[in-house]
Amino acid sequence: MQQLFKIAGYVLASIFKFVLTPSAMIYYDEGVLKTIIVTSIGAAVGVQIFFHLGRTIFSWWDARGKKKKKTITPLKRRIVGLKNKTGLVGILLISGLISVPISAVIVAKYYGDNKWSSWLLCVAFLVWSIVLTLGSWMFL
Repeated sequence: MQQLFKIAGYVLASIFKFVLTPSAMIYYDEGVLKTIIVTSIGAAVGVQIFFHLGRTIFSWWDARGKKKKKTITPLKRRIVGLKNKTGLVGILLISGLISVPISAVIVAKYYGDNKWSSWLLCVAFLVWSIVLTLGSWMFL
């Protein structure tokens, strides 16, 4: 039972602090394969939750009607610049460095109409999980 709670904690940690969770699991001797599986499952669950939640919120926001003048901030300018320069592939490539919720909401905002985008994001997090786990395993 204690092991189940530990795995649930790692899954939650991989949703919100994905980049740190593989290193923490390797540090606590959880094993490479277990780390890859647990962090990938956590990221996939987080992507599906935040992608669909983000899509719902954005569609509700658009349906509200009255549009205010958009304020352009430096962060928005960077996100749109990344989207325009590199597209979905660029967002997938940096997704492991930003958190699962932020990357899922960004993909939902700009690529929510693409039926494969949430699954591609899950695959990107699987690749990031392998890279971060093997990197942690070699250096810790």
